[in-house]
Amino acid sequence: MKLILLNIFMIFLIFACDENIEIDTENIIDNFEEYKVLDDELINLEKIDIGKKLQNPWAMQFINENELIITEKEGILTYANLVKKTSHKISHKIPLVNHGQGGLLDINLHKGFLYISFSIQNSDNKFSTAIGRGILSEDYKSLENFELLFTAQPFYSSGKHFGSRIIIKNNYLYASIGERGQGDVGQDLNSHAGSIIRINLDGTLPKNPFNEGLREIFMIGVRNPQGMALSKNDELIISNHGAKGGDFIGQVESGANYGWNNIGWGGTNYSGTKIGDGSPFKNEYKYPILSWVPSIAPSDLIFYEGEEFPEWKDDILITSLKYKLLIRLDYREGKVTNKEIIFKDKIGRLRDIDFNSKGEIYIITDESNSSIWKLTSN
Repeated sequence: MKLILLNIFMIFLIFACDENIEIDTENIIDNFEEYKVLDDELINLEKIDIGKKLQNPWAMQFINENELIITEKEGILTYANLVKKTSHKISHKIPLVNHGQGGLLDINLHKGFLYISFSIQNSDNKFSTAIGRGILSEDYKSLENFELLFTAQPFYSSGKHFGSRIIIKNNYLYASIGERGQGDVGQDLNSHAGSIIRINLDGTLPKNPFNEGLREIFMIGVRNPQGMALSKNDELIISNHGAKGGDFIGQVESGANYGWNNIGWGGTNYSGTKIGDGSPFKNEYKYPILSWVPSIAPSDLIFYEGEEFPEWKDDILITSLKYKLLIRLDYREGKVTNKEIIFKDKIGRLRDIDFNSKGEIYIITDESNSSIWKLTSN
């Protein structure tokens, strides 16, 4: 009997350790062109007047139901009042540089501090992702007492893949850092590029999973994660740009590795050549929840909560730059059970999405002379 049990255990070990075991990826790699499209008559899209046009806005944050803060990539921090239809600049001393895909990027308002991600330049004319925080004045006309909390190391000459989404969870700040177009640095613990970092809210270091390299690193192996969202159950999800195909959404997990650029999640290099050995996934790396081929260029995502669309409660809404899509995923217990395009190619390249206390959804587009749009039900 002992010999039989030992043999069973050895067989289990062999299979558990075999990194080449084939896993059915049919339900991971997806084609958005096969999704059903919501009937236009069920929704209403309204352009919101705030007294100005926005220049390549990147993020927005509600202060309350009717007031919000918006970042514009070139460095403008804007206050907007949706009821009064007015806006004004918020003065600041953020040491940002508008370079390539970088500039003034994400914001997160938390316990009196406005946390901000942006691109920064060093004396060698190289660039990186940085995070700081300041305090908004009572009239929302200035950002005061700004302090730098984190700067990704090292700096690179590239002007792309800054990542830069910020989420605060359990008094930790999580931020997505793109791999800056450097490829295999996503596997290098001595570079923040291609990782999710975690720091305390004052910029100090918590206990993170890796015992070597840069200790802010919480998870590695991503390419350019520009979206991140927190569910009501404290589940943290990112959206990540692949290359030519292979965009994905996936869970943020302590010490995990998504494999870039040893794998490409179903995509290829832009030249059409294989990423790594061409395998979309490998058992040694974390699997995404869903991967798209062709790419959708996911810019941000939210877990929806609100009464405007009660049937969408707890669903994931994803904005897309490339095909100007808003996608809804019915997401339960780590699995996507239904997929739908809410609208396509109606208002431009969708950059960011949020909702107010009523559940009304607001979207900004990544364009010059851009606007805020409100999505409600009919």
